[in-house]
Amino acid sequence: MKMLDLLSLGNTELEKALEYGMAEAEYLGKQFIGITLSNGNGLIFYVNPYEDEIQKIFLMSIEENKEKNLLGIFHYEGGNTYFIYEITDLSEIQSILNSQSILYVEVIKDVLEDFLLESVAR
Repeated sequence: MKMLDLLSLGNTELEKALEYGMAEAEYLGKQFIGITLSNGNGLIFYVNPYEDEIQKIFLMSIEENKEKNLLGIFHYEGGNTYFIYEITDLSEIQSILNSQSILYVEVIKDVLEDFLLESVAR
């Protein structure tokens, strides 16, 4: 999906976050943008920053949800365990953003990036 498809949701916070994240991802040559939400969950965007394309979207949560499509379980060494789910319906993104605000945007790197790369390759 092109980034414009997601921006058509009309959320200005998301628009700013993705524009910043895409620029950073392109500059650093990375493929994952992380957005931290006010409830502690996160959205992860698997992107091709050179084409402004979003390949997949994931929800990263400390809560297990058997109804969602689980990508994997990530455990920070000495830290929390997170469940990572694939989001395929844009209305779910809209619902999440209607109830939460965006706190932080970053390009994902290091151990989480390695985990995600391995997980999407399966």
